Amino acid sequence: MISVVANCTAKKLGRPAPARELYLGPSVARVVKAVDEARAWGAPVALYIISAKYGLLGEYDVVEPYDETLSGRPREELKRWAAERGVLEKLRKLAEASTLVLVLSKPYYTAVEEAACETGAYVIAPFKPNCGVWIRSGNFDKHIALRKLLKELSTPNPRSPTR
Repeated sequence: MISVVANCTAKKLGRPAPARELYLGPSVARVVKAVDEARAWGAPVALYIISAKYGLLGEYDVVEPYDETLSGRPREELKRWAAERGVLEKLRKLAEASTLVLVLSKPYYTAVEEAACETGAYVIAPFKPNCGVWIRSGNFDKHIALRKLLKELSTPNPRSPTR
């Protein structure tokens, strides 16, 4: 199993919806599309979204729209937020049962960095994370790197990425 974790976006539907539909920003839409494509070729992929209001959501968790973000918050506040919302513990549990892939903006990565370090998660990002397996991407092409990684992780061969 592969668990892909993205972060919420400011643009949202104006009504309650499953997390994968609520967030209208292009970053979430592209991750959802890459996950759906991977599932179509048989990859065992689960999708989660870190919400500034609700914490870690499964893709089909139905939630109300809101106006909250982690962007602009101090580093220690981000880390405290992730611990208090149970996000760190949930990511650790996901990593025990699956390969963890984080497709996060800098503030959301900072919030969960401790779990990324402990689990050796893949981190698809334009910035170099302090730990985890970094897969470099631009801000607007993370989904391309994600699609490639999902293909590699779900295709058994000796050249698959290693931790």
